[in-house]
Amino acid sequence: MLRPSSSSVVLTTRPASLDDQQTVLRLMDDADRWFTTVSVDEAIGLLAGAPALLLLANSRPCGMLIADWVGDAVTWVRLLVLSGGVSTAPALNTLLPPFHDILRARGAARVYVACHEPADAWLTLALRRAGYAHDTDVIVYEKTRMSVPTQGNPAVRVRTATMGDIPAILGVDAQCFSAEWRKDDVQIGLALRETPCFLVVEDDAGVIGYAFVTTHFDRRLAHLVRIAVLPDRQRQGIGARLLYEVIAYATAIGAETITLNTQAYNRAARRLYEWFGFRRTGERQTILRCDL
Repeated sequence: MLRPSSSSVVLTTRPASLDDQQTVLRLMDDADRWFTTVSVDEAIGLLAGAPALLLLANSRPCGMLIADWVGDAVTWVRLLVLSGGVSTAPALNTLLPPFHDILRARGAARVYVACHEPADAWLTLALRRAGYAHDTDVIVYEKTRMSVPTQGNPAVRVRTATMGDIPAILGVDAQCFSAEWRKDDVQIGLALRETPCFLVVEDDAGVIGYAFVTTHFDRRLAHLVRIAVLPDRQRQGIGARLLYEVIAYATAIGAETITLNTQAYNRAARRLYEWFGFRRTGERQTILRCDL
């Protein structure tokens, strides 16, 4: 059977839901270009109601675009897969306008994409051509020697976080991060249940900061997912205290390497990490933004 010529292919879209689970799984298996910041299970979970569009070529599914739940008027693209040889530019030109309409209807004012370089260079270029702007770069640091220059502020208390700390942790997040970087109660609750090390730092006024760590490769690698201290308590050795406790935890479990990511513009955090012996790996993410 002859395949239709490209001129006869008509690209359309339709919203996706949990009923499309098997279609999405097939697309992820067959994709010749793919981008994702979530696991397969997380992607399927987003089909329960997060913004999601299927791309159809003459009614045949050939692509998928999924965003995270909209919060604080922002969202992130979590999955984009294309298959069947459909060209990237026509695919995005078909997907993005209705996708943006869905996001606006759900209250989003901005959408972000975190492209890992160089693996996602194809998408970075295509999105820039489609009108997405460079927002910042996220750079990767690592530490392989577990020595520390200080133990930080000894007057504050560091303890394991509990579910009861979630409101205070969210309060720290709201003051420390712009909307696109904040975590919600679901994300914090999941981290409390699943990560091996989730710490809060407090004084007599209550929780003033937190940090949490994931482990990988039989605990040989510890990844510092988040560290935050209230702005009015910074420059008091509290971030250093949290970082010391994280390194002490990594040492105790026998981790050989600690990694972390931070925004290129966060110079205060970068100075702290570099003082503690973290060095840039050369890896980075390009963060793109579209103002809706």
